[in-house]
Amino acid sequence: MTTVAIFTALYPPAVKGGGPIRSTEVLAETASSEITPIVITNDHDIGEQKPLSVTTNEWTKRGRAKIRYTSASSLIELIRGCSAVRAERPSLLNFNSFFSAKFTILPLFLWRVGYWGRPILLLAPRGEFGHGALCRRSYKKRLYIWLFRLLGIHRSVVWHSTAAHETADIQREWGPRATIILREEDTLLQSEPLASRQLPRQQPYFVFLGRIVEHKGLDVVLKALKGIDSKVSLDIYGPEEDPAYAALCKELVAGLPTPVSVEFKGTVAPEAACSTLAAYDALLMPTAGENFGHVIAESLSVSCPVFTTPSTPWTEILQSGGGIVVKDREPESWLAAIDRFVALPAPTRAQLRLEAGNAYRSWKGQPQKPHVWTTALQAGQRRR
Repeated sequence: MTTVAIFTALYPPAVKGGGPIRSTEVLAETASSEITPIVITNDHDIGEQKPLSVTTNEWTKRGRAKIRYTSASSLIELIRGCSAVRAERPSLLNFNSFFSAKFTILPLFLWRVGYWGRPILLLAPRGEFGHGALCRRSYKKRLYIWLFRLLGIHRSVVWHSTAAHETADIQREWGPRATIILREEDTLLQSEPLASRQLPRQQPYFVFLGRIVEHKGLDVVLKALKGIDSKVSLDIYGPEEDPAYAALCKELVAGLPTPVSVEFKGTVAPEAACSTLAAYDALLMPTAGENFGHVIAESLSVSCPVFTTPSTPWTEILQSGGGIVVKDREPESWLAAIDRFVALPAPTRAQLRLEAGNAYRSWKGQPQKPHVWTTALQAGQRRR
């Protein structure tokens, strides 16, 4: 039996980190039966003072994984957690961020001094090498990248990319000889889409479901809706991770015309995302970029069309009938796309739901590559 250790700042039941939380859980749940997944993570969700309702600072079980929810604010408990992971003798260490101080930088420096032995290192940067991401706090990030390279850690890392554009970002940063596994994220979604609901209402009901941060683009939708003359509704679900940005969005809502109804609905638990999306005519997602986009898969799985930008891996699927790819993040472009949708008769919108379900079926039916851990273990062995 092979043990794989996942280092991640957030893991269920945490919900505020968006897609990466689901990605790490799916990694553990879909691994080969010959692999034992163990997880070390934080015992708090983002911005919360109260710990998660979990057993802390000792091993517990969730699904297939053995998990240690650590009081990471205590360096002593974090070191104890690392010691507990080392006792499991993992063959592969899987990091789910490049810049996480506690769950990547610390354990990688411990690896550099021989603390972990000789496990294979798999690192998923989760979009952190994109131009926009590197511009934020760029001095500290560049300093760490320089130190990472100086210590030669990059020569031992297998990179996990989930999209072609992320592969290009990794190669730009670490050179064409970097060992990269391009493997799209898995999901725990059903193989067949939920049957389309024939909604009898004439008024379109839109939904935004995601973290309320600039990257996800809620303000783009709200600025677009300012130009709508028809009666439409938008429900907003997601944690307000950036209070200043959330306040800006609420100001925009206050200035919307009377026919437009907008309501903030709060955070949705991941297990309730699909049932929530099923009640709407379309998901609006003006993202600045996604390496995967779990909410897109979830929306299509319940036959809910998706409006998003070209900066996701879903462009081809959506253009085949799963939704609308809006050319950019300009409010004028989104206003035009929404206006066209609003003008459609209800039966046509119902047909679009059927097409969204068909697009999901086509995507889900694609041949699956081997699990990324299986590939990484093989790649790591070849490099030795």
